[in-house]
Amino acid sequence: MQHKKKLFAGVVVLSAVVAISYLSVQVPARKAKSPSFSAGMDQKIISAFLEVWQQYNSLHSYGFDVIQTQLTSSTMQAQPVIGLGDLFGKNRGYKLNVAHKVLDSGELKVADLPDEVLRGWFAHELGHIVDYENHSNVGMIAYGIRYTLSDQYKRDREHEADSIAIRHGFRQEIIATKRYLLENDFISPAYQEQLRKNYMSIRGAELCPDEPTPVLPKLDL
Repeated sequence: MQHKKKLFAGVVVLSAVVAISYLSVQVPARKAKSPSFSAGMDQKIISAFLEVWQQYNSLHSYGFDVIQTQLTSSTMQAQPVIGLGDLFGKNRGYKLNVAHKVLDSGELKVADLPDEVLRGWFAHELGHIVDYENHSNVGMIAYGIRYTLSDQYKRDREHEADSIAIRHGFRQEIIATKRYLLENDFISPAYQEQLRKNYMSIRGAELCPDEPTPVLPKLDL
């Protein structure tokens, strides 16, 4: 009987040690963080971004910087921020670079875009970041290489960013942004052609489902 009591006590102690060890390695839930904005950014841009940001709850626990800067090949650019020591880990932040002027539009300032267009553009860029969440830190290197070298991969990722934005409730804003860029004469024809080539069409945005569509198996007919 005494032997059984000692055995039972040993099991209890061992269980407690295992439980404590398990709890000590759990990653605590990340607290919500507010995005930071570069000094001097127009309040209209900040307000439009924050309206969209509120709908992207999955990103609220990350450090996030919105930086207005000179861009030569795009108007907005969403990027992961990964420290060298975290390359093989899981820690990352994000940043969104915002140009002062819309690409290939002459003198049109981003701050002068209609509110709905700004929200649609931000919704698309945050859609990219949600897409980044499907990739490890190392995987983001392969993502960047494939995006640069493969036209099909680039189209797939741009369409997915639009689809994610629509699933977050920004269908009308995405459509408004496309119409604004494709139907205004002050946007260069070359830029408009790139938009038609790589991005979801207006009709595609109208028909895009509100929920993720399952990948159906191919049937031999």
